[in-house]
Parts: sequence; structure tokens; C-alpha cells
Amino acid sequence: MRDAVQPEICSERLVLRGWRPTDAEALFALFNNWEVVRWLSLPPWPYTLDDARSYIDGNIHRSGAEAEESYAVTLNAEVIGAIGVRLRPASHLQRAAGPNIGFWVGQPYWRHGYTTEAVRALARVVFGRGSHDAIYAGAFTANVASLRVQEKAGFVRDGETMLYARPRGGEFPHVNTVLTRARFESLGS
Repeated sequence: MRDAVQPEICSERLVLRGWRPTDAEALFALFNNWEVVRWLSLPPWPYTLDDARSYIDGNIHRSGAEAEESYAVTLNAEVIGAIGVRLRPASHLQRAAGPNIGFWVGQPYWRHGYTTEAVRALARVVFGRGSHDAIYAGAFTANVASLRVQEKAGFVRDGETMLYARPRGGEFPHVNTVLTRARFESLGS
């Protein structure tokens, strides 16, 4: 999923770029927020500055084909969130093997279209690499805002499952979504 050097991805207002060690405090300031973390499946809670540093270090030094390609979402050179893509096997979360996108944007940046813009920009790059005909994503059923972002980016519902949410310590209903190359191209994204 990744090149030797992770490229910057530019959209109309945003730059998606590789993480830097100096991003830890900005990441922590945005991500140490229950209203953000409660909708995600993997991060620990409470979230610490050391967790932010570890996440960034892991992304800077990632290895292997299965590693997540993670980007800092930036606006005017300031970190406002994160987006990533990784290859996943077929599972209860996606019907076939292929890229899966995950994302979040800090609460001060909600309702400005930044998340949709970032998802579209990353999808354009993933499809531009030419090897996949579908990108998968999803969200907990109660996360209406994330499902709306995915819908605006062209994703459609593709099943439901239960998914463990580490921050909440339990399983919750989850909606799987998919964006096909044909749909992406038809939307002119």
C-alpha cells in the first residue's frame, strides 16, 4: 500500500502528509477527546501524550505490506485529524480483500466538509494506483456523522456486523460500507 517515501496528498483546502514526531502534542490535543475517541474501535482510553507519540512513531517506522499508511490531515499546516488506509482480508467488516480507510477529524473542525474532502482525496490516490476496484470503510451505527461523510464521498452500505470498541469496552452495531471504482469515477470525485 505504500511507496518508499509517503507522498503528500493535496486537495482544495487540505494536505494529507506523513506524521512527524513534532505532531504528537497537536494529535494529543485533538484526540484526547471522548467525543472523538468513542466512535473508534482501536485506541486506548484514556488517551495519553505517550499514546500519541507511540502512534506517530509506529507510523514513521511502519513495515510490511499489511502496515497502515497513515496521514496527518492538515489545514494551513496545522494538524486537524488523521486518515489512513490498510490492506485487509475479507472478513465480517468487508466482503473482499482490499484497502480499508479509517479517519477522524478533531471536534473543532467538524461540520466544515474537511473529513469528506480528505476521504475523497485519499480514495483518488488509492484508485489511482490501479490495483483495486473497491475501497472499504465503515462506522458504528450510532455514528451518523461518519456514515454521512462516507455517503457524501460515494460509499454505500454493504452490510452490518458487531464490532468491539476498545475505548467503550464492548461490542456495538457497525455498518460496513464500500466505494467501487466505477461509482467513484461516475461521481467525478
